[in-house]
Amino acid sequence: MDMKTRGDGPLLLLMHGGGGNGDSYDAVLDILAEQYTVVTYTQREGGPAERADEAAQVLADLGAKKAAVFASSAGALAALDLVARHPERVGLLIAHEPPMVSLLPDADELLQQFDDLVGQPDSGVRFMRLTGVLGPVPEAMLVAAGGQFQVDTKMGTYLGWRPDLSAIRDGEVKVVMAAGKQVVGTIPFRTAEAVADVIKAPMVIFPGNHFGYVPLPGVNDEAAFARTLLDLLRSQSPW
Repeated sequence: MDMKTRGDGPLLLLMHGGGGNGDSYDAVLDILAEQYTVVTYTQREGGPAERADEAAQVLADLGAKKAAVFASSAGALAALDLVARHPERVGLLIAHEPPMVSLLPDADELLQQFDDLVGQPDSGVRFMRLTGVLGPVPEAMLVAAGGQFQVDTKMGTYLGWRPDLSAIRDGEVKVVMAAGKQVVGTIPFRTAEAVADVIKAPMVIFPGNHFGYVPLPGVNDEAAFARTLLDLLRSQSPW
């Protein structure tokens, strides 16, 4: 496991999204490390439950009790399951746009649309258009980003999955939902709203798109994203 630790202070575990790795948050690490010991790593292959168990083991190996966790996209799905099944390890979770499509009123239609993308040569581009994850970017940028991946059957497994939301709602771990200002009204923003509604959690608007921690001129400001996260951590953490 390519775990990296930076900074000094209370522990903050960062969990990346699908297709990401331990370097996904590199652009915000220096700012976060001003006040936290920030831990990143590349998650194992497998579904949200397997990744949640791995995160619990990472926290156990670090001797962490009641750590702060920030997780985005598919990582946020795993982090929600972490809270549901390993609450003793987490004090605060900030879950950024978990793609829990199964909660949406048009879930069946959307899941079918995602399923129809599998195996299509332009599936990545069509995925970008369907989800709106990039926000308002030029068409050329959307096509370039979408051309870097293809939709496979694993994505449907994640999008149709949900953890024990009642355990999260009724548990003692503080959960705050988050979504990007640049993707208001899109599928990832709607899923964040849906989870917040079910678990009765507050929702905070972050700068940027679904990948707001990644530099993208005109859409993302990674420093503003990091400062927003620090402010939220300070306001919600007991330490």
